[in-house]
Amino acid sequence: ATGFAPIKSIVEDAFARGITRPMRLYWGVRKRADLYALDLAEQWQREHGNFRVVPVLSEPDPTGAWSGRTGLVHEAMLADFPDLTGHEVYVCGSVKMVEAAVPAFLAQGLGEGFCFSDAFVPSAPRPGAA
Repeated sequence: ATGFAPIKSIVEDAFARGITRPMRLYWGVRKRADLYALDLAEQWQREHGNFRVVPVLSEPDPTGAWSGRTGLVHEAMLADFPDLTGHEVYVCGSVKMVEAAVPAFLAQGLGEGFCFSDAFVPSAPRPGAA
């Protein structure tokens, strides 16, 4: 689970509504294989001049096959946008990631009313399920 599904819906709605303001999708995953819809995000980038995707791997393959961004996704975003004043940020992912990202974004000038988050936890097994 990467948090891509809710962001996909938001981005597709923005395109359908004709929103032209700049949008960047910082997509953080552990491994390259976790970027399961990167082709779609890259297609959006080709088709919409206001959209850019920035994939970030936290555990890249040690062979060096990955030449893109590495580290924690929120730190990559803050490196590109050290002042978040006037921006909107939508954060979707694990509770741990959201809990790390949101305070960091607020500390860099993001207004509380402009930070939207959707943290998810794995569902617990049903009682008696094997």
